[in-house]
Amino acid sequence: MLIFDQLNKGDQPLRILAWGLLAGLLLLLGGLWKVQVLSGAQYRERQETQSFRTVRVPALRGKILDRSGREFAGNTPRYRLDLYLDELRPQFAAEYDVRRAALVARKSATNAPPKDTFWAWVGRGFRKPRTTPRLTIQEIDQLSRASRFAAVSNTIAEVGRRLRLPLTLSEQALHDHYITKRALPLPILPNCTPEQVALITEQSWNLPGVELERVPIRRYPHGHLASHVVGHLRRDDDYNDEEGRFDYRMRDFRGAMGLEAAFDRELRGQAGARSILVNSAGYRHRQGEEVIAEPQPGLNLITTLDLDLQVAAEKALGSVAGDERGAVVVMDPTNGDVLAMASAPDFDPSEFLDGVSAQRWTNFFLAEPATPMINRATYGQYAPGSTFKIIDAIALLEAGVDPNALFRVEPDPTTPGKGRYMLGKRSIRDLAPPGEYDFRRAFIRSSNSYFIDHGLRLGWEKLIGWGANFGLGQRTGIRLNEETGGDFPTLDTVRERGWTAGNMANVLIGQEITLTPLQLAVAVSAVANGGKVFWPRLVDRLEPESPLSETPAVRVQPGQVRTEIRAKARNFDLVRTAMRDDVLDSEGTGKSARMSDFEICGKTGTAEIKGFGRKDKVTWFASFAPFEAPRYVVIVMVESGASGGGTCAPVARQIYEFLRNREQGRSAPLAHLGGGQ
Repeated sequence: MLIFDQLNKGDQPLRILAWGLLAGLLLLLGGLWKVQVLSGAQYRERQETQSFRTVRVPALRGKILDRSGREFAGNTPRYRLDLYLDELRPQFAAEYDVRRAALVARKSATNAPPKDTFWAWVGRGFRKPRTTPRLTIQEIDQLSRASRFAAVSNTIAEVGRRLRLPLTLSEQALHDHYITKRALPLPILPNCTPEQVALITEQSWNLPGVELERVPIRRYPHGHLASHVVGHLRRDDDYNDEEGRFDYRMRDFRGAMGLEAAFDRELRGQAGARSILVNSAGYRHRQGEEVIAEPQPGLNLITTLDLDLQVAAEKALGSVAGDERGAVVVMDPTNGDVLAMASAPDFDPSEFLDGVSAQRWTNFFLAEPATPMINRATYGQYAPGSTFKIIDAIALLEAGVDPNALFRVEPDPTTPGKGRYMLGKRSIRDLAPPGEYDFRRAFIRSSNSYFIDHGLRLGWEKLIGWGANFGLGQRTGIRLNEETGGDFPTLDTVRERGWTAGNMANVLIGQEITLTPLQLAVAVSAVANGGKVFWPRLVDRLEPESPLSETPAVRVQPGQVRTEIRAKARNFDLVRTAMRDDVLDSEGTGKSARMSDFEICGKTGTAEIKGFGRKDKVTWFASFAPFEAPRYVVIVMVESGASGGGTCAPVARQIYEFLRNREQGRSAPLAHLGGGQ
């Protein structure tokens, strides 16, 4: 051995070199031992952290039910056709090779040979000549992106051919999914019909990456029914109001309106988690999937609504001639339960599940004057017109006005057969004819002159105080986000606006103030029950789907009194009797609501809207029944109606007819409105 012979002869330089090599080898072995043995566990743990991804799995959404347990919103299985990109990697590679070869060929044909300089000639002697042009990083990225899109497009086109359905996918949508959610399936047909499901399962497709998935989706079995109360969902895959961090999130929805939004957290339940194994390229390994936590279903929400009554209310409101824009509220005056709430025009909540186009949103949902997204029962602000005289009446009687004292309405020279009230030089028209009026006749003929003349003596402080006692200018507290308090003045706003006796006269006849139909329902309920202003109740309870669940039910207590009107029982009786006579008497403005065997008590109202080049009317009928023992309050409001008596009273009558027939056992449950899904 020559090397060892030289070492034995004492070759000093060689001996130093040998010892140096030995030391380096020992150092290398020591480092390898440290990495493999001492730090092995740490690197393995880091590798596992990088390889596993946590996926958020949405829970089954709770149902929204009526007071008897019938569904307004539930869940139904939907079949979705998905594409897993990891199984298309061979196609990606094949497309890439073809496209790369074509690009290289083009570059080779167009690139001129470089000029042969002296230094280039010298360099050729030290390096191997390049036969193909070099690709830039940008060109490689573009090739990869185009190759993926071509392979996926081919697969989707084949699916469309087999289903006889044109299917497309934008390159940007594929790129976004590839970058952010590569390990998750790409939906290519979100809602398969039963015929398509049968075709896919019968033919046993052998397309790589294509799978049929069964997923739950929101279902609104009665279509448009109670759409403003129930609300709708919107896509929200990035819900971050939860503890824990997720790498990926499965398709999910969030409440956007109505009860779906107000009780979104309770309805959506608790999401689960699934762990998937992901390789270095970002694709999943199916054998590495594991459920970390099972999703916990959301709570069912039981409302105070009566489904059959809701159908009757919407049907009655829909009977208004023309394009109806209005609202109906039916309330139980004994405890404040909302039994029905309708707003027209309405919408189909299921339309939002697959997304609404910008054009549809602008041309339909936001189109004026229809604006179907507005819940007119709780969010619409309207001048109450003569229905405000119900509150005037309580205030005047409590102020000591003699109901039997006569007041003379003066004739209007410009309108034969009608009266007028002169406030200084201003003439305020009165639809009631001239003549003598006591309280009862002034109420049922809706005399502006009577209520303005007596009301002006009250003063702002008392009038505003009575309105506030009935809850005007304040939200009712119903559990919906879409609610407003209307516009009812305070003493400060009267001073700030510089309001005079003329403004007060307008307020007394229901002008220059606004309220919502729900606010009026609460106020009329207080008159019907003798003074209790309830917090309206729309939700009865929240409870788990399974009776074996350990989660307790949460009940909303009925009959919670907000305030109590401190008025004499006699005065409440006088107002209730006047409301009954407004329907029963031949002179009454509400006689269109009259029923022979069901005593309805009501007050009509018509308010004019002027401004911004617009002139319109808001018509009302505020009522309760039966007279002796009030069980129902029905408020009807219609925009652009003819009059409260001519437009709204017949709508209320239809609702009362349904209630009477049901109480007497003469009506079967109504079929649902519209086409649900």
